[in-house]
Amino acid sequence: MADLAVITGASSGLGVKFLESVIHRYPQLDEYWIIARRKERLEKLAEAYKDKKIVPIEADLGDEKLYDKISERLEKNKPHVKVLINNAGYVKSGMFSDMKQEDILSMISVNVKGMTMIQKTFLPYMGKGSFTVITCSVSSFAPVPCQTVYSATKKYIYYFGRALREELLEKEINVLLLCPGNMDTEMNPKGQQRQGRKINRLPFLDMDILTAKALEKAEKGKGVYTPGTFYKFYRVVSRIFPSLWLMKTAKKFY
Repeated sequence: MADLAVITGASSGLGVKFLESVIHRYPQLDEYWIIARRKERLEKLAEAYKDKKIVPIEADLGDEKLYDKISERLEKNKPHVKVLINNAGYVKSGMFSDMKQEDILSMISVNVKGMTMIQKTFLPYMGKGSFTVITCSVSSFAPVPCQTVYSATKKYIYYFGRALREELLEKEINVLLLCPGNMDTEMNPKGQQRQGRKINRLPFLDMDILTAKALEKAEKGKGVYTPGTFYKFYRVVSRIFPSLWLMKTAKKFY
């Protein structure tokens, strides 16, 4: 029975950093499955770790047929999933009335359906000592104007992760919700402009530190990790102040 790590959204950004951190922290694992839509990027990433068995899996998490295919592969190999990084996500900011239908549906499909079904598909192959890191967001703490759909999907993820963690406590399988703020990725590049002004003016996080800490906390059984002093403060504030006040404040930064 092979011990493996699985990382979704692995072709760029946080997913790439998670693969690096997982290999560094768990070099003894037999296989590392990396899942994303862009096959060429996955293959290039696998080439960078020639001393490890990296298994690229080209997949659109919005395609419901995908999960049957992965289930068949798992049933055939019967691996032990030690680490599941449920990281794939899609974000598009802007006024809801101006958003394209395809962007709205992509956020719902990847962030809600994809995250949920990845968890469902791999969970039967996890056991005592296994853990999941689910990438959530500080946008789950309160509704965010100009991220209307995105923040709503992340609230779903937050509730899902908290409830699932409670269900799995007796099996000693941990679920950690990673709730980061700004990260310099393709979907959220540092210094981007909208209508002639810079947006995303809040602090950007170091993804190397973030991923390493997330693995450490997940391993220790923690339930939620919000990296960065500013974002930790925001999480506390979101529990104290009314969401209406937070929405008006958040709107100024987008």
